[in-house]
Amino acid sequence: MATLEDRPFDQGVCVHGLRAGDVCNISSAREAAEWLVYEWPAETKNSDKARDARQACLAALEGAGETEDARLAFRAAAKEAGIFIGDVDRVPARDMKRKR
Repeated sequence: MATLEDRPFDQGVCVHGLRAGDVCNISSAREAAEWLVYEWPAETKNSDKARDARQACLAALEGAGETEDARLAFRAAAKEAGIFIGDVDRVPARDMKRKR
């Protein structure tokens, strides 16, 4: 059985949440897969693009597919669903060590 390691996206996808004013930055294949299963708008949950995105995310998590393919499929499905806001550049983690 394959392990489902999370695969971070090089660039996040910003989407509207289900509640008014909610905004979420999806930054990995696991987050995208969870969003597609638990948060996706009901009216497009079974569309071809949403199904393609779920399959692409699962393939990326299993190591059988490319992370960028999963990101692009999620992005396309979000556009179709009307929840796409934009792409988000990843912010590098700050060095937590203090200089003395």
